[in-house]
Amino acid sequence: MDETITYLLKNYSDKELSWPEVSTFFEKPMNEVKSHLLPFCSSYDEFHLKLKKIKPVEWVETFLGLSRYEVVYTEKERNELLYLMVYSEKEALSVFHFQEFLKVSKGTVLSDIKKVREALSIEICQLLYSRKEGFALSGSEFYLRREAKNRLASLLQTINGRFGVLLWLTSMDFILVSHVKQVIIEACLEKKIQLAPSRMEELAFFYSLTKKRIGHSILEEQDGFPVIHSNEIASISESILLSITEIPVTESEIQFFSRCLMTFVQGNLHDQSHEFLFSCVAEIIHHMETLVAVRFESFKELFDNLYFHLVPAYYRMIYGFYLPNPMIKQIKRQYGAIYELTTKALQPFEKIIGRKIPEEEIGFFSILFGGEIRKINLLGQQKKIRAIVLCPSGISSSLILKSELRHLFPTLFFTQTDSIDRLHEIDEATYDIIFSTVKINQIPLKKSFYLVKPIMSDLEKNKLLNRVQNEWLIPGFSLPSAKEILDAIKPYIRLREGIEEEKIYHIINRKINKSFERKEDCRPMLSELITPEMIQLAPKQVSWKKAITLAAKPLLDTEKITTSYIEAMIDRVNQYGAFIYIGDRIALSHARPEDGVNELGMSLLKLEGSVNLLDEKHPVQLFICLAAIDNDAHLRALANLTKLLSKKENLQALLHAQSKEEIIKIIKKGDE
Repeated sequence: MDETITYLLKNYSDKELSWPEVSTFFEKPMNEVKSHLLPFCSSYDEFHLKLKKIKPVEWVETFLGLSRYEVVYTEKERNELLYLMVYSEKEALSVFHFQEFLKVSKGTVLSDIKKVREALSIEICQLLYSRKEGFALSGSEFYLRREAKNRLASLLQTINGRFGVLLWLTSMDFILVSHVKQVIIEACLEKKIQLAPSRMEELAFFYSLTKKRIGHSILEEQDGFPVIHSNEIASISESILLSITEIPVTESEIQFFSRCLMTFVQGNLHDQSHEFLFSCVAEIIHHMETLVAVRFESFKELFDNLYFHLVPAYYRMIYGFYLPNPMIKQIKRQYGAIYELTTKALQPFEKIIGRKIPEEEIGFFSILFGGEIRKINLLGQQKKIRAIVLCPSGISSSLILKSELRHLFPTLFFTQTDSIDRLHEIDEATYDIIFSTVKINQIPLKKSFYLVKPIMSDLEKNKLLNRVQNEWLIPGFSLPSAKEILDAIKPYIRLREGIEEEKIYHIINRKINKSFERKEDCRPMLSELITPEMIQLAPKQVSWKKAITLAAKPLLDTEKITTSYIEAMIDRVNQYGAFIYIGDRIALSHARPEDGVNELGMSLLKLEGSVNLLDEKHPVQLFICLAAIDNDAHLRALANLTKLLSKKENLQALLHAQSKEEIIKIIKKGDE
């Protein structure tokens, strides 16, 4: 739609058009066309319209819904825009041009130029100036383009940055971006390649900014970078380049833009050039399973999803292309445990690319693994969340209430109805939630209690629904959307003047989301689980089976596990191999919660010397035994452990510790 509007504004301004011919041009219904075009009409009636002449800044203001007078660029945004202005080679630029475009003083521009020059010197590139040519970039064309692409990606994360980029591009050529975007869409459709809308936009902006450099600036061959062998990607790149530049393009240009495209396109399982990543994907998944102490049931599905993410990430990191992650702070704050464990699990990928993975990229992989763990938790909860209903009047009245509650919570499993005075006779292992019409003096440990009325009003039912869902996140239950809520109440309300529906949507969404904000992480830390009572030091050599049995003894003595759990841990090693080996002479032994776990716990056994876990490739000196009650409660402690062991000095200190006190002191470092 936007592409068509820019075309009309450039070619049909001040010309009278009929609504039917415009509708045909858009290939959209008349009402939809009118709603988009009216802001750009100088006059219109029922049958005709006339488009007004519009300046680039007016188009950008309308497109983004932002006035130029509201835009104040930060120093970072100014530096990035200044670089892209020079990079685009639109015209000979002087300090005055920068002042006019960025709306800042000469002193500020000179300071910005200095900072851009300092940043470029790292890549042995320069920002030069001559009176005749103005400002120009000098250095490796590949590095200059990469710098442009990364600065563009950063700018597009802010509304002011988007405003600046769009304003500069439309002032270069009013319909250039729209044309390039349409070319990319058609080329990708032809080859059945899918790009996310945000990635499509970034690519269109980058092609537009680079247009004048293609065929004029020499793009050198990049030794050490993988060649793109995909015929589809190369064909798309060549097609786009020919449509944009209308001049013959070199193989190096096709390769460069193929590389750009590969950073956005998900992996293709049938592309043999990426088969070397298959084993890496499997290794990452198995590594994550070991670190998190869970087994992913949908291995094939997870393998495919991880591979689809890994291929573009591989090209981004190999070429040094930046992908912003606007959620990274939130991910690290709310899901820090999964982030830490994912960082460790991705080490096989780090070996392939030969560098550290940026935190933004780790954040995306954390979401993938977090979703998989969440899926396991929901499946487990669906089977595990059990409720009992108590009533002072006896079983008959309990049954009435149970019927009402079952209607409210169809995915809960109601195991029993009884009178309140018989609560002490009910096995605590058979229920998780208690619904009762009267207060209980002593609520059993780790059980949720909800006081309800025998007959509840709609308001009371809604409050109960929200409270239970907030604490248990019951699968199969969801709150209505903001639109559904507003649509339901609209017939009974009248909006005050100046209040738009969009504002109401925003307020309702904020209220709904507030109730689902993550509470303070109450999951235990490593030092809260591995206490002095849970630590043992064994001076003599033992077999790996004996070591696991000995490591689990404190958990058995405190009834956190049963003997069947120890047997299950040993059986799993015999069945799956040394999967509990997490490297550096450490093993994290565990089995499933249903194999005999009563309570969350961890214990540690340090041997004087190493014992081979099945073979000489897996020597273990430190056995950590985990008894997990689900797939989530232990993640914070495991993240602490991962963080602790990521520093070699901590690992060596643990392996050489001679007392429980020394071990506790080291373990507490992981909590910091």
